[in-house]
Amino acid sequence: MQTFPKYARGLWKTIVVLVRGGGKPPEEANIPYRRWTERTNALVTAVFAVADKEAISVATRESLKIKVDGREMSLQTLLQAIAYHAKEEYAYLLKNFTDNSLMTIQATNLNDEYALSRFIEAELIKSEAVLKALTNLHTHLKQVPNKN
Repeated sequence: MQTFPKYARGLWKTIVVLVRGGGKPPEEANIPYRRWTERTNALVTAVFAVADKEAISVATRESLKIKVDGREMSLQTLLQAIAYHAKEEYAYLLKNFTDNSLMTIQATNLNDEYALSRFIEAELIKSEAVLKALTNLHTHLKQVPNKN
């Protein structure tokens, strides 16, 4: 009869932990996505650095605009959005993991990757160094980890 109270206490503790959010997967569970987002941040930072070095200032990047799905977007805004998604949104989604977190990351990334591809195709950037940095970022965005 001693074992029943022991198991009941264990069951109660488990329920309390799950209700408080302790049942979430450990942060290590999505290491490929975490590494991918860190690399995304590094590549966006590299684009900004190369652009600054090549005298393509923030104002110039703001003036380089194309239409993406009917909306006008500047290169600066796009790069800031990619950086924000990787640094803030994806980190939040991985920390507060749900069934839809990975699908949300992949969908948002697909939009960013598409918009960046439109800039590259438009041939607005004449600097080979900046174009190479943008192409490196674009290639990386196409390599988002699988859901598995």
